[in-house]
Amino acid sequence: VEQLEAAGVTCTDSIAKTPQFTKDTMCLIAGRTPDNPKLFRECVDQGAKIIYLEKPGAPSVDSLQEMADLAKSKGVKVYLGYNKNVTPYVQKALKLSKTIDNSHITFCHNNSYATNELNECFTRNSEGMLKNMAIHELALLVSFFGVTVDTVQDFSLNTNSLFTEKLSVWVPGTVVPDDKYISDFSRIGFAVTTKSGTSVSVMADRCGGNVSFAAVKDGNGVLAEKFEFPDEETQKKVEALCAKDPEMMPYFFVQSDDYLVLKNLVIDSFLKGEEPENVATIQVGIEALKLAEHFTEEAGKILDKEM
Repeated sequence: VEQLEAAGVTCTDSIAKTPQFTKDTMCLIAGRTPDNPKLFRECVDQGAKIIYLEKPGAPSVDSLQEMADLAKSKGVKVYLGYNKNVTPYVQKALKLSKTIDNSHITFCHNNSYATNELNECFTRNSEGMLKNMAIHELALLVSFFGVTVDTVQDFSLNTNSLFTEKLSVWVPGTVVPDDKYISDFSRIGFAVTTKSGTSVSVMADRCGGNVSFAAVKDGNGVLAEKFEFPDEETQKKVEALCAKDPEMMPYFFVQSDDYLVLKNLVIDSFLKGEEPENVATIQVGIEALKLAEHFTEEAGKILDKEM
């Protein structure tokens, strides 16, 4: 805070304590998910004209819909921080898939948590795997494949434990006899087919490492190309940054450039009075959250039957 204030940035513990916005103002909200609705309302009340909201935006579909309704009533544009909508490896896969008949894309999202770090991870991201980590991929499904709860024909969960695993872990800071446990997916893999015949797959693994990918297959299931991120050059950069700051999770370094691109797209489009290309709107965010809630429920039912 002292460094920011020294640079002329005003810091306060409440948006309401800032002067009412008299010029067109953009607000960036990067708080914990449960806090976002309150922060959002405060930004709107102060006169914000555009809001960049970090994913998933709100804890529930209902909360995010209320925020969207408020924004619409006040003429506020809202975009969500889904960096994978603009990341190069995804865009390359989408471009290639359009040149191949009956192509199928698998999006794999990996993080590099150790197994013994999952209790902290689950607790801090209590909204769950599909509303937190894999929500990026669900936003891709909504944005580029027309997948919504209403268009889904089939949800197929890969129940092999190598692809899908649900764990119950101890909540840090709780002790006997009041110890608590939280359940979530450490990894999940599934395929979705829409009523129009579009098919796409998603994999997410909290402990899968630093490299994510988008794999494109042809109509016969033969791999056409696999686009990885970070690539070899970026991975070297990430390793160097991790060595300087070993307490930082590597995925922050992996994704930082993409987030900068995303935020600049929103800012530049705002200044030009245009819509930012491929950037997720709050409506995309609502549909992604609906998918997260629906798929979490469906995956739970399937796993219960397997037991």
